[in-house]
Amino acid sequence: MASFDGLDRMNSLLSALGNPEADFRVIHIAGTNGKGSTAVMTASILEEAGFTVGLYTSPHLENECERVQIWDGTHRMIGQAHFDELKNRARAAEPDATVFEVYTAAAYLYFAEMQPDYVVLETGLGGRLDSTNTIEKPLVSVITQVGLDHTAELGNTIYRIAREKAGIIKQGVPVVSQTPDLNVKNIFRRTASEKGCDFIDVSAVFDRYRGFELSMKGEHQIRNAATAVEAIRAAGIEVSDEAVSIGLADAYLPGRFEVLNEDTAGSGEPYFIIDGAHNPDAAAALTETFEAFTREHKSKRNLVIFGCMKDKNYTRMIQLLLGNLKGCTFATASVDYGRAEDPERLGEVFAGCGRSCIVCESAAEAYEISKEGNYGCVLVTGSIYLAGELRSLYLQDHKSL
Repeated sequence: MASFDGLDRMNSLLSALGNPEADFRVIHIAGTNGKGSTAVMTASILEEAGFTVGLYTSPHLENECERVQIWDGTHRMIGQAHFDELKNRARAAEPDATVFEVYTAAAYLYFAEMQPDYVVLETGLGGRLDSTNTIEKPLVSVITQVGLDHTAELGNTIYRIAREKAGIIKQGVPVVSQTPDLNVKNIFRRTASEKGCDFIDVSAVFDRYRGFELSMKGEHQIRNAATAVEAIRAAGIEVSDEAVSIGLADAYLPGRFEVLNEDTAGSGEPYFIIDGAHNPDAAAALTETFEAFTREHKSKRNLVIFGCMKDKNYTRMIQLLLGNLKGCTFATASVDYGRAEDPERLGEVFAGCGRSCIVCESAAEAYEISKEGNYGCVLVTGSIYLAGELRSLYLQDHKSL
């Protein structure tokens, strides 16, 4: 996440810790949507190729330790006690550090201990002023989809946000761009040219990747797969075609159109799907994927549970859900998070669009409703935090899964 006092405090913190990140070989990934999936696909391919990978992502779904992992065939999250110890070291070195600065510094300390071959580093927010932008010379700078999100911090136009994302581009470091938007692409291309960087346009080679088997569903995941492979190639890392195929097939990120019970649903048990889509672009991609899924599984009675943060464009998200998902029952739910919007307010937006919905005071209430309506599919979306809460409730209720 960006520190809008600049990066001075983060750089000071890292200096006090002995610059644990100095020798990392980094694939640095920014973007509004798709960066988490791209990061996981990148790590999965590298792991399949025999490398040890440090993976840093955000936000977490259920447990903060998800943010910091080592992939060496085991996908090990950092232990909570160890994470707490490293965070305390970071806070002691810089008492005024933000939460995300502490997370990032702790991750750097952990990776310095574990010595992975490569580190796949996802930005938290923006790029130019993000705490991860303290890596002086990554192997490659990757920018996925760019859309309107975090507008209070990054700017209220797509072009201002794109310029913030372009801030991760470093002198002479290859740039991999996923966006099909010509104007946004030109911002990245121009910045790359000014800094003497090779520019790889994924949208020009996207169709070559349609034949790959992916565990993550949706047309947008093909773009993310193409971006991951092009990033590895641009970084100069040699991996076999087999490692690419198996790595992409195995790559999996909880909370991204995650079907929790695909092998056991049916005969009265609805498919239970969680997706952390939390902005209009992500919601649009989600509706396409969900429509395709319900057609494939011939599910005609479906429930959508929606919860969102106050600072998100939830009105547009609701309009997209209502416009693209026909025949669904809708419910709003409270999210156990400080910035969460009141479910009553979300219900008013649904009513303003001409649709009634069930208003739930908690994720637990929404979960109970999902079990009562003889639904074919249940989709939870609007917030990664709501997705995490419902995921925990579902898995607790189905401990054999």
